[in-house]
Amino acid sequence: MIKLNCLHCDTCLPDYFGGHHLAWVCVPIDNKMSFKQLREYLHSELNQGAIGGNEPLSQDDSGEDGDKWFKAAHAAINRDVKPSNKGCKRPFKDIEFNDECEEVPHAFFVFKEA
Repeated sequence: MIKLNCLHCDTCLPDYFGGHHLAWVCVPIDNKMSFKQLREYLHSELNQGAIGGNEPLSQDDSGEDGDKWFKAAHAAINRDVKPSNKGCKRPFKDIEFNDECEEVPHAFFVFKEA
């Protein structure tokens, strides 16, 4: 059985993310986003197959082992994407936004075997 961890890797504008060898997903963020919304966005990226990195099991044609990987990735999001400080409701509340910038910051998360 596969067990994965979902780890926050970086928060930046998409042009500045250098990629990662592990499977990763990213979502646009704002300082009003809740942890529940963040998990929903991450699940949506997985469901759409919008996965970067070099993990063969994350590909659509990876068969039964790939199905297990996706199930483990969804479980990792549910288990790991939560506040590190009790009472924190907004994961990116301290991010400052530049109204003149057309790009939106993204949060990048990697999936690593536990």
